[in-house]
Amino acid sequence: MKLYIDSSVFLHLVLEGEWADAAEKLLEAVERGEVVGYVSALVVEEVAFKLVLAKASELGVTSFWEVRRRLARDPAFRSECFKPVLEFDRYLDRLAGLAWVHVTREDYRRALEIASRHGLLTADAIHAALAMRLGAPIATFDEDFKRVPGLAVAGLT
Repeated sequence: MKLYIDSSVFLHLVLEGEWADAAEKLLEAVERGEVVGYVSALVVEEVAFKLVLAKASELGVTSFWEVRRRLARDPAFRSECFKPVLEFDRYLDRLAGLAWVHVTREDYRRALEIASRHGLLTADAIHAALAMRLGAPIATFDEDFKRVPGLAVAGLT
């Protein structure tokens, strides 16, 4: 079985979201190599971004602009904020069934069409376009993907 894994799956696991158990079950299958889980750099970037913001919030910094300023100027803050990102990166290395896919120009064009026709954010539309190119259902907790005709959405809940 192959699935394109949306960032929401990783985020529910690492941030202990509502569907953390379902995310863990899927990702354990990827870890064992029973499922081929496709990701793109965009998926990983979305997770890393949220992890940095979550850690910054734990440290009392909730303004996006203040987070940016502190990351640039405060090495101790930056080090703390990137600890969960580096831990996530090590976790990805343990997923035997994880495969990386690149975004092509055609994927981007298809994503723009998906976004403009079906009301998805462009990043989500890129994920949809990649899943469609791969012929893989998208594993996600985001209901918005169900608006895209021809995109198979894996039921995780």
